[in-house]
Amino acid sequence: MKNNQKKASVLLVSAGLLLSAATHASDDYSVNFSGYVRAQASMFLEDQEETSGNDEGDLGMARTSLQLEMDAQTGDVFWKAIGRIDKEHQTSYLDDLERMTRLQSPGGFSTTQDYMDQYDTDSFGDFLREFYVDFALSDRVDVRLGKQQLVWGESDFFQALDLVHGFDYRKRLFFENNEDWRKPLILANFNVDIPELDGNLNFYVRPGWDRAEDMGSNFNIEGGRWIPHPYRGVDFTAFTEYNEDHKDGDWDDPTFGIRWNGTAGSIGYSFAYLKTFNPQPIINPAVNSVVPGAFGVPKAQMQSYGELARNQVLGDWVFPEIDVFGFTANTYNQSIDSTLSAEFAFIPDKPYNYGALQSSLPGWGGVKEKDTLVTMVRVDKELDLSNILGTNRPSLTSIQLFDTWIVDYDENDEIVEFASFGAKKKEHTTYLTFFTLLNFQRDTINPSLVIGTDLSNGGGFAIPAVEMVFGDDWRFKAEADLWWTDGDQKRVAPGNVGARNPLGTSENSASLFDWFGDDNQLTFTLTRQF
Repeated sequence: MKNNQKKASVLLVSAGLLLSAATHASDDYSVNFSGYVRAQASMFLEDQEETSGNDEGDLGMARTSLQLEMDAQTGDVFWKAIGRIDKEHQTSYLDDLERMTRLQSPGGFSTTQDYMDQYDTDSFGDFLREFYVDFALSDRVDVRLGKQQLVWGESDFFQALDLVHGFDYRKRLFFENNEDWRKPLILANFNVDIPELDGNLNFYVRPGWDRAEDMGSNFNIEGGRWIPHPYRGVDFTAFTEYNEDHKDGDWDDPTFGIRWNGTAGSIGYSFAYLKTFNPQPIINPAVNSVVPGAFGVPKAQMQSYGELARNQVLGDWVFPEIDVFGFTANTYNQSIDSTLSAEFAFIPDKPYNYGALQSSLPGWGGVKEKDTLVTMVRVDKELDLSNILGTNRPSLTSIQLFDTWIVDYDENDEIVEFASFGAKKKEHTTYLTFFTLLNFQRDTINPSLVIGTDLSNGGGFAIPAVEMVFGDDWRFKAEADLWWTDGDQKRVAPGNVGARNPLGTSENSASLFDWFGDDNQLTFTLTRQF
């Protein structure tokens, strides 16, 4: 991995030296610095069932972040660097979870998990979020080399085409700006302007020089505060492991993508193809598990995915390579005074976990591949509510419908949304979200509301918030993160702490929003920009 990082550094430095040498003498040199300091805290509005005490009113998070940004112009070459340091206070709630993790690892396997490892910045690779150089090869060809973010698609809450990178959901789940939690990668990114066809061609190559921890999305399987219930305090990495070298998901393999962006009259559109990694990890079960019975999963129902799991306690987490064919379109409709957007992503042979629905580990039967079509349609509209509410400008409102269709669906496949939760994935899984932002007092008081619901399985979330702006530098935001479910949560297995089954009771009905029942909380964010 160190060799890959050296390769990336050599690439950037060499590119900079060569381009700077080729640049004509110029006075156009500048360096600018900016950034922010941010403090965040969250407080539980409900008791957390895994811990023995009453957590209502306790702090679940207390974090400070420092982000530094540098923009440098050296002749015709632009440089960008972004570094961020996150430091958390280990709250009493995290103390309880860490203590539980050390006491009750399944099968007698102990863990030395330090919960702060997943929240704190503890390496230079974590600190240096982005570092890239921009330059033009010609009047039509622009190039960006280095560690960067590349965003494709139109979706906000759920990703259809935004699959170049994974996301780190361990700190705040999906409530923050995607830019803050998307995991940057080392890319060679090219943009070719073709005005004769009213469009441009964007393509990238990821050479595979990234760290293993930059692979896919993180879902807190170490047992922290955002692992789904009832697994708070259960460190899955004590008896599973990430396999970044799996033959169907080798992180060192190069990946790439190509997208055409164009306009046809008043319609903007794009076509895209990506060779990338499945953003969610899937489990390759240990078919020869050293744990008898594997927590109720019959051995006869378990099948390896591609190759035998390296971890023969419960299995390996794998990010398989996938192909994605995408299309987007957007236009302004004058008759309804709204912007309409649509996004489609077809993923042939998308991997899903399946089987063992009546065990403590549903989905641990193996992997099945299914053709999948992901669709998003959205309506954005500005509403003038000044005469009703006294806002100082039109208010942005957005409605988004997001659907995942398993094209070759078969109910007998027993596919699940995520390994360990037993609700069968339906042929269509459809989410509806609503967002509105209001602006008062010259945009210094900005209330907002986000609501989302699962039309296929029930449950949802609501995030009422207000941000207050003080001068040019200070921002304060207060929000409530609220959940509702249909009562189908997976529960902690009964018994004494240390004697109970920490993998929960058997169930076959817990779907996405059921995983976060009892997680209602208040969150406060204070930001000083500079």
